[in-house]
Parts: sequence; structure tokens; C-alpha cells
Amino acid sequence: MTHTPFDLNLTNLDTLAVLIHGGYGSGKTHLQGDFLRWGQPHGPVAFVNIRGEDGHASLGAMGLGSVGYTAETIADYEAIMAELRERKTYALAVDSLPAGYELQLIDKYGRIRYPDPKLDGEAAKNHWGQLNLATKYMILLSRQAAPYVLWVSAWDKSEDAVTGGRGVTPNLPGKLAQECAGRFDFVGYMKAEALSASRVSRTVSFAPTGAYLTRQRIARPINQTLTIPDEKGGWGVIFDAMTQAVKGAS
Repeated sequence: MTHTPFDLNLTNLDTLAVLIHGGYGSGKTHLQGDFLRWGQPHGPVAFVNIRGEDGHASLGAMGLGSVGYTAETIADYEAIMAELRERKTYALAVDSLPAGYELQLIDKYGRIRYPDPKLDGEAAKNHWGQLNLATKYMILLSRQAAPYVLWVSAWDKSEDAVTGGRGVTPNLPGKLAQECAGRFDFVGYMKAEALSASRVSRTVSFAPTGAYLTRQRIARPINQTLTIPDEKGGWGVIFDAMTQAVKGAS
């Protein structure tokens, strides 16, 4: 029988999986690029674009080099994750969670549509559970591929399957919109507000709220809203806040 001991007095972040959701144009992909620049001095980094997302042009001027992969199929995605794990990748950015879900639809049903049990047979009757588990498995594979992982997602309003309350969550269907948070250490939301024709204020929050899906796997939460610099250093602001929160909770 094997077992893995761990320290309940953990005061650092040796591994970390984060999900940031926000509106289009809020700066999520740019934040991923900043995250990868943060990781480069420590080891190999990788950006995985999932077919259909294709928003990585904004990373072209960040000097990251040939670290990008595109997953055209689920088989592609699994092979990329295996390769990155073998390379001992340090920081991994994946764009995006809704695109991963759509890739699961294509893999199982041939196109992006919700299957109809009347048309697609017995296997489609439990398609929600199957797709949810398969999408969560994609997150697990990414966590196995690198110690530091940053996923992003567009957001949408959804209804909590348990409470019936409505809030802003990652743009995923059904229970998965809420349940996806369980696969991450931190879930936060990103906002962009135009201050003038040339200035935009970008913020990230992990604070517990009924209006937005958030999560912090930590005893003492980060309650302050974090301001993201325009050019670089945004991930540093986030990671520093997480590090201080972990130390403060010890």
C-alpha cells in the first residue's frame, strides 16, 4: 500500500491551479502571457490554445518565443499534456475552459451541439455527466503537466443548481459552471473599465461574493480587489497576494 504524506502547515505555493473568468477584452489572455513571463526564469513554460479560442495574437509582442501549442482534438490535448509533463514544464497557460468543453462535444458527437437522447441513442442519456467529468479531467491533466497552471474563461450568468440563485460564472452549461471551481485552488473574476479614450483600469478579485463565482483554497481569504498593471507585473501582483494570504493563514 502506498501513501503520500503532506504538510498541513503549508506556508508556500509549490503548486497552484488558477481560473480567471471575465468579459471579452478584459485582459485575460494578456495576463496569461505575463504569467508565462513570470515562469520563464524558473523552467520551461507553455501556452496551449484550444481549437476555437484562437485569441493568442495579443501575446505576439511579449517575447515568449516558441512555447505555443494548439490542441485540435482531445487526443491532441492529451498528447500535449503528456509531452509537457515529460519536459517538466514549470508554468502552463490554457485558453480556454469553454473551448475545452466544446472540444469534448466535437470528440463525442462530431460537432458543437448538445446531444439529443432521442437521436443519439442510449449513450447520450447521461451526456451531461459524461461531458462534465471529461472536462474536469482536462483540468486534472493540466495540473499533472506543470506545478503552476492558469486557465481562463469568458463569463456568463448561470443558475446555481442547488440554491437556484443566479450569478456570474465561467461560460459553461449546467452544473459545470459552478462545479468547475472544485478543480482549482483559486477562482477569480477580471474586470476592465475604460477611464478615458486611452486608459483602462483592470482588476481581479477572489473575494467571496454571491454575485460572481470565486474560490480560495485557503483559511484566510484575499478580500482586496487587485489592480492589474497595463504592461507587465499583473501575475506578480496576484501571486504576491496569494503568497501573503497563505503565510497569514499559518
